[in-house]
Amino acid sequence: MALKLYDLALADPDIRPSPFCWMVKFALLHKALEFEPILVGFADKTKYPDPEYGRIPVIVDGEEMVKDSAAIMAWLDKTYPENPLVATQGEAAAAEFYRSWLFSSFFPAVSPMLVSRIHALAAEDDKPYFRASREERFGKTLEELAALPGQKEKTEASLQILSAPLGRYRFLGGDAPNLCDYIVMGAFMWPRLSTAEDIYEAPQSVAAWFERMLDLFDGYARNAKRPS
Repeated sequence: MALKLYDLALADPDIRPSPFCWMVKFALLHKALEFEPILVGFADKTKYPDPEYGRIPVIVDGEEMVKDSAAIMAWLDKTYPENPLVATQGEAAAAEFYRSWLFSSFFPAVSPMLVSRIHALAAEDDKPYFRASREERFGKTLEELAALPGQKEKTEASLQILSAPLGRYRFLGGDAPNLCDYIVMGAFMWPRLSTAEDIYEAPQSVAAWFERMLDLFDGYARNAKRPS
């Protein structure tokens, strides 16, 4: 029986930009595990597997429910140890570093450029909730966030940290991708699937890695629908 992955969809259900859901998708593909996407929107929490928790991704495997992308990926390695996402404590520590980097550097830089775009793509019933929750989170209106100066440059500066490892290795995991790659690539799928525009320019080594990641698993990420 396939695992169920609760995934966030926009007005077009084929457009699913959640970075945390993408991290889990890459982990499932890495382990060659079949999964069934269960699509939910932003606002109607009654459709979530745990309405009180009210967040995604969530994995349901038979009678077991696992919440939060980091917890899910740790659970996957424990429950399905073949093709480990991290094979050593060093790899686990590196994955924690990249996760921390996303929250301290990349997400704060790129988020203001995305929230109004995502709002425009959201289902009509989801838009009031999305606006209210994001404006409360950021302390600014969506329009104010979109008008913030210098976010492109901040995003590009944040990506420089990836240039050194990807200048030497094909993947953040070395010769082959591991959890480090899936954490970062999940975050990169967020802008890719939230806008048809290229809103920042990555360093050459990072851009080349991104193309390799898009091609993994028979082009699963490359084939994901983008806004037109």
